[in-house]
Amino acid sequence: MLALSLALPVVACGGGGDGPSELPAGPAEASTPAATASTGAVQGDDPVLASYLRFWDAVVAANRAADPSLVGLRTAAADPELSRVRATVSRNKVQKLSLRGEVGHSPRPAKVTGSTATIEDCYDISAWNPVRLDTGQPIDVTEESGTGRYRARYTLRRSGAGWLVVNHTALGGC
Repeated sequence: MLALSLALPVVACGGGGDGPSELPAGPAEASTPAATASTGAVQGDDPVLASYLRFWDAVVAANRAADPSLVGLRTAAADPELSRVRATVSRNKVQKLSLRGEVGHSPRPAKVTGSTATIEDCYDISAWNPVRLDTGQPIDVTEESGTGRYRARYTLRRSGAGWLVVNHTALGGC
């Protein structure tokens, strides 16, 4: 069983053999992810929100590649969140899993106090699906509760000219 640190669904997976080192393409991605916020559309308007969405882009990329050392993670997150995400990606890799697809977002405006900001988001992972790392074939998902939509509060810290995600708190479903 796999429980992702971002309040993701539990996955029932079978073991796999030693597969090729290059990732297969995996199943087709969903064509209509729910409530996806565009990173490009918010960058000029809200740098905290843009940084938060870049964090998610890095999380999706690291999970897709099954690579916890992906540079994008280091430029979007700091500990303890960076360590949590890397541990999750590493655990998935050991279990020969990858996550493919899209994550939708419905974030509320950022609240900034000094060098700390928070964003509350209802993110939708119903189109972000586990696949076998060696074949790209989908893995059956067992949803223990929820709808694939989760609310969480993310804390960001100012770092130089930008913001890094440093923590999150699960707030339940949305």
